Amino acid sequence: MFKHSLLLTSIALLILTRGFAQAPIFASLKTNQLGWGKFSLISSVNAENIVSKHININQKAKGIPGYRVQIYFASGTDAKNQVNKLKNELRNILPEYECYIIYEEPFFKLRMGDFRTKIEAYKLFCKIKDLYPSAFIVEDLIAFPSL
Repeated sequence: MFKHSLLLTSIALLILTRGFAQAPIFASLKTNQLGWGKFSLISSVNAENIVSKHININQKAKGIPGYRVQIYFASGTDAKNQVNKLKNELRNILPEYECYIIYEEPFFKLRMGDFRTKIEAYKLFCKIKDLYPSAFIVEDLIAFPSL
């Protein structure tokens, strides 16, 4: 049990300190490094394949699951102009929140914020519900938080 715990901790540390490339992680596990000691990777499953698949999936991710407030959606010949106009208006009113225009045929949608929880999105919703009564909270892929 201790070996598995040590192995998982070591892999996690290497991922965080070495980046997300497959080869350097496992290559560094197999080499002796000053102050790290030596250990062997023993597994009934091919751990390198599993970890590399996990790394590849995370590298391709466009965001993380979260919530935004959808302010407006429209379709038609002037929908794109309407959404852009509203986006500029909202940037002046609430500059602390990002605005996103999403096109899902045939609709242009305007969404605000990058919230990890629904409660955070609800705070913005409460600020704008009187100005934009058709606004509602939606699940969306949100931008990665800045570090």
